[in-house]
Amino acid sequence: MQNSTSVIQSASSARLTGMIRAATMAVEANRDTINALNVFPVPDGDTGTNMLLTLRSIVNDLPTYSSESANSVSKTIARSALLGARGNSGLILAQYFKGLAEAIGESTELTGEHFAKSIRVAAINSYKALPNPVEGTMLTVYRECAEAAENSAAQDNSLESVLADVAEEALASVRRTPNLLPVLAEAEVVDSGGFGFAVMLDGALRALRGEEPVGRVIEVPMPSGKKFSGFVKADFVDASEEIDWGYCTVFAIQAETLDLDKIRSHMDRIGRSPIVDGTDGIAKVHVHMKDPGEALTAGNSYGELSNIEIANMDEQAAGWAADRRNTAESSPAKPVAIAIVAVAAGDGLTDLINSAGMGATSIVEGGDTMNPSVSDLHLAVEAAPSNNVILLPNNKNIVPAAKEVPALSEKDVRVIATRSVQTGVAALLAFNVTGSLDDNEEAMNEVAGEVGDGRVCLASRDVTVYGHEIRKGMAFATFDDEIVAVGREPLCVLTKLIDLKADDAEIITVYTGESVKAEQIETTTETLEEKYGELDIEIVYGGQPHYDYLIAVE
Repeated sequence: MQNSTSVIQSASSARLTGMIRAATMAVEANRDTINALNVFPVPDGDTGTNMLLTLRSIVNDLPTYSSESANSVSKTIARSALLGARGNSGLILAQYFKGLAEAIGESTELTGEHFAKSIRVAAINSYKALPNPVEGTMLTVYRECAEAAENSAAQDNSLESVLADVAEEALASVRRTPNLLPVLAEAEVVDSGGFGFAVMLDGALRALRGEEPVGRVIEVPMPSGKKFSGFVKADFVDASEEIDWGYCTVFAIQAETLDLDKIRSHMDRIGRSPIVDGTDGIAKVHVHMKDPGEALTAGNSYGELSNIEIANMDEQAAGWAADRRNTAESSPAKPVAIAIVAVAAGDGLTDLINSAGMGATSIVEGGDTMNPSVSDLHLAVEAAPSNNVILLPNNKNIVPAAKEVPALSEKDVRVIATRSVQTGVAALLAFNVTGSLDDNEEAMNEVAGEVGDGRVCLASRDVTVYGHEIRKGMAFATFDDEIVAVGREPLCVLTKLIDLKADDAEIITVYTGESVKAEQIETTTETLEEKYGELDIEIVYGGQPHYDYLIAVE
């Protein structure tokens, strides 16, 4: 830890202005990451930029010298933040600075107690500013930080102590946001605005302690110890372009008397994601509109308009999506000791294989009805970030093509003849990133040979196979390529298969396909848990096409 001699003193407003300047530098250092996380309420990649511009508008109005008292400066800051607020995140950020002015009141210095109160006021005001507050956002981070700040101030009222505790809680709160807001979990990110606020607190704390640099790059606090890849999940990027977002419309209203609740209710009726707040005869409005003119006309009925900004969110979202794709395509994979190339189909299975491969895996799309060629597999091996490659065909029909690849490559390529994706996942779980290529080949081959694989699907036509008459639309199950059960319903057939294999199984994993809806997955889980309570059965979303269920028996 490097200390500078420029520790912020508590006299006058120097402590406050120094922390705000540092918070601005911290956001600037992390702006691109904050932007990359931005998927809610609109995936337009501008949260970091909007927070930075809002902070800069404050910094531009800060006094050059620190002769003014903290209470005087805090009022200037609150007004600058409100008028200079950019976008959704900027207006929510303005609530903090409004809370800061209210918390300081007539005091001349900023204390730990003031800081704790400022976050509580910010949380209350932010929830009031939105007609439909959403958890898992910056609002949640404010609220949880307020609780931490109050607890900390009760123990030690020094500003440094309270700020340190809150900075730690902010990162923990951000880490929890995907548990509260499903869209974040779907995109595999945390809340961008909440992370931006955590970044600000880190910069302010470092400035208070005299640490350099105050604007350092901070690792994104992801759930379950994961690391943020820098990319939003590809399916989310694709889906975002299908939505009609409209226009982000922001403006200020000036009048002697303003009914903020009435304006907020009005904007909620005509638009989406409205945020309305104000102070001293000024209201700041943020709303998403199909027709921005309608919002401006409504605002004009309450007073004089100023600070008008209109942005086409469809263009922003399309640009964001293009940037995400270009970044993902242009960013070379980091070199690894051993790379894994695996064939798979289905978003759940793809995510599972990537996770099991611990960052060393690349996927070739393929399966029963879409067998990749020798050339496809060879290209994937050559693109893999290592000269040592393990190739998992994950389908008996792809194994012959996979075995042709080692002779075509100058890399050391080992083919594990996984006959199904189930055996491929099991083999991957035996992969050891610190082990040698030989040791991994041996261990993965051993595990793959111990796994039995089953499938449940619907017949696409009438057929008679090995004495089984199967009519079109009926469900049937195979295990190691032999038909073992036929019935009307896939779940019924699945239980018949498990009945046959339960006595010899230690673990059974069931991967649900893309045709199995959420309520069916719930029914499947309840049925198997009730029927096989003593058996170790795991239900995993696979998302695979063609098969309602894939089964691994170990």
